[in-house]
Amino acid sequence: MLQASGRNKDTFTVSTPSENEIRMTRVFNAPRALVYEVMTKPEHIRRWWGNLGEGYSVPVCEVDLRVGCKWKFVNRHPQGEATFYGEYKELNPPDRVVFTEIFAPFPDAVSVVTAELEELEGGSKTFLRATVAYPSQEVRDMVMGTGMAQGAGTSYDRLEDILAELQ
Repeated sequence: MLQASGRNKDTFTVSTPSENEIRMTRVFNAPRALVYEVMTKPEHIRRWWGNLGEGYSVPVCEVDLRVGCKWKFVNRHPQGEATFYGEYKELNPPDRVVFTEIFAPFPDAVSVVTAELEELEGGSKTFLRATVAYPSQEVRDMVMGTGMAQGAGTSYDRLEDILAELQ
């Protein structure tokens, strides 16, 4: 398994801007259009999303990247599998994507993810701001307690490595 380079690892932040939100930010060494592509195309997603190390994979990665259409990812990990799914609400490539996200065991806890991409340094870098709005503070705090921040950081490290490969 490829070891993540850690490039830009120190730019990753996680905060709670409101009682029901988590915000993650990160800088990537790639143009915004390429970051958007790697974040939205299945052939790339399955290589970085939830790919935390040995024994992790994404055997199911279905994306119908149109407003009103669905997505579904199954993350296989050493303890079993976790299924996530949702619907695309807004697509404005390469600036913004908004979608719902549901963790299958909790189908009533629908979150809304807003990912915004901004050009930095004349377009050679991209700033990602991903804000996840949960139905309540209780759900947000439960998610924070799962180690989600560490997993997202590792996933973004892998995304950075894929961007480097593609440039």
